[in-house]
Amino acid sequence: MNSRVKNQVIIQARMGSTRLPGKTALKLGRRTVLEHVVRRSGAAMLVNRVVVATTELAGDDELAAWCDERGVPCVRGSSEDVLSRYLLAAERFPCENIIRITADCPLIDPGIIDALLSLHAGIDADYTSNVIPPTFPVGFDAEVIKTSVLQNVGHLAELASHREHVTLFIRENLDRFRTANLSYGQSYEHIRLTLDRDNDYQLLTKVFAHFDNGPELFSFYQIMEFLEQNPGLIAINSDVDRFEGMKKSAASENRRLKWQ
Repeated sequence: MNSRVKNQVIIQARMGSTRLPGKTALKLGRRTVLEHVVRRSGAAMLVNRVVVATTELAGDDELAAWCDERGVPCVRGSSEDVLSRYLLAAERFPCENIIRITADCPLIDPGIIDALLSLHAGIDADYTSNVIPPTFPVGFDAEVIKTSVLQNVGHLAELASHREHVTLFIRENLDRFRTANLSYGQSYEHIRLTLDRDNDYQLLTKVFAHFDNGPELFSFYQIMEFLEQNPGLIAINSDVDRFEGMKKSAASENRRLKWQ
């Protein structure tokens, strides 16, 4: 029986990607994308455990094997119903709070995770994020959800978009929940430091190369300083809407997101 912990990161990860196949296993510096996400998430002082939630598809056998070899807790579930995958992870590895991180965020900052968890606990929130509204760059998104709340959402969410995007039901029904948002002093929401396309990889490669001889867990502030000194870099991948995936899912249901 896996012990119950207070704060558990669950990383949704898969190898399948239409725009950048196998992106989770790509190298950035000396490590793969997934290894960076696991290490940086686990470095947060308030995080008790990190779990990878991948799919049952054969293409993700590599990710499951990687976790097994390194002793990283891992569950495998639906490729389409990502919400059910999170609930499975919380069932196998019980926790009070889930920190949702996606595996395309190799620069996720431990300090931001800790700040979110402190804010979440401070007001006893159901859902705490840094995306309503977003002020951090894409790639630093993180959400904290009480496990009991996400379990309830699992019963309420019926739309395919709400199952695919895990917390979209909450974000479209904020009046039903006690919520909090972590904001930064200035807006960096136009900057992309996530991994979804080849030009994203080009930019991330430059960031990791810059810090190659420095501390491995270089911070959000150090990254922003580097980009401010090299402003031309952010143009490499600046033409993508951060809500593109959600909008596409909603459009397939002949509807618009509630904040569009």
